[in-house]
Amino acid sequence: MHSHGQLSELTLSPSLSCCPLFRDRLPDSKAQLSHESPVYAKKVHSSRSYQSGLLEDARFAVLEDLGSSIPEVSLQDFLKFLAPPQPQFDVVATISTLKSDTIISASGRWTAFNNEPKDQRVAENDVFNPITNIFEKVVDAIIKHSDTDLTEDCCSIDFLQNPNGTPKSEDRHNSSRPDGYLLVKDRLDKHAVSWADVVLSCEYKKQGGDEQLDDVSLPQ
Repeated sequence: MHSHGQLSELTLSPSLSCCPLFRDRLPDSKAQLSHESPVYAKKVHSSRSYQSGLLEDARFAVLEDLGSSIPEVSLQDFLKFLAPPQPQFDVVATISTLKSDTIISASGRWTAFNNEPKDQRVAENDVFNPITNIFEKVVDAIIKHSDTDLTEDCCSIDFLQNPNGTPKSEDRHNSSRPDGYLLVKDRLDKHAVSWADVVLSCEYKKQGGDEQLDDVSLPQ
């Protein structure tokens, strides 16, 4: 994730979230799911090249799974049928609370980032360390302005900043270390990170550019 410390209302939009944040609005477990027929093993699940940690091999495995074409849907159809449901809350009031609590500045910046990340002379891990607190404050503000009496116990995920740890897995055979993760809260082992519990992995860069974005080396 390349961050400039800026916030837009889309950041907090419930319908554009990439994963369910609160468990009381998760899809019905009995809902009918569509399956590919015939079922085949995807390269990203079975290929050692994808799991090896070599970027070019991983990209080729993804392209093999995509095939010769990629289906497209309109934004409205994506939001209506594919985006996970989220609890309803007042976005404007949520942002207002974050501003009054000085989490967001009047100009719309995260106050934890006084300067652009690219202009800070400390290590990347230190620059983005405040994101954990930002996540917690945003969740608190959403709960405060929820239309459905949300509580902290309703939150289905945790955020963990762990740039120096390698998640464990029985099937994934590389030592990649994402900078942070969204993890399911009801995971079996609270003291270790398993790829099976990772909802979303996060990678931070102090600045853009192909050299930075293609960097898959281990932290120094």
